[in-house]
Amino acid sequence: MPLSSLPSILENPRTSLAETWVRVVTNDNAQILKDRVLKKPYGWIFCYQSAEFIATGNPLHALAGNAPIIIDRCDGEIRVMGTARPLSEYIAKYESSLPKARLAMGVPNEP
Repeated sequence: MPLSSLPSILENPRTSLAETWVRVVTNDNAQILKDRVLKKPYGWIFCYQSAEFIATGNPLHALAGNAPIIIDRCDGEIRVMGTARPLSEYIAKYESSLPKARLAMGVPNEP
């Protein structure tokens, strides 16, 4: 990892973790949709899309099966959601598996 990327990791480790995960699983061909990050008491939900689709809007370059990911704010674990159902259903299912105390935490400020 180049030293130039250390400041961004230190400033926002969860966003950096999500960006790294997306780069690895897409072979560096996708980007986080920063305007679609959802902040939840337990962490953040990140969506991503092909960099070429973001730049051109051409649906031929859109990714398929690019499930959103949850970054847990307590342990940094990455959880991959699904794509067959609406995002709200995956969120509800995940939240139903959490202790009530996790849902009662305040919403984080970053990323």
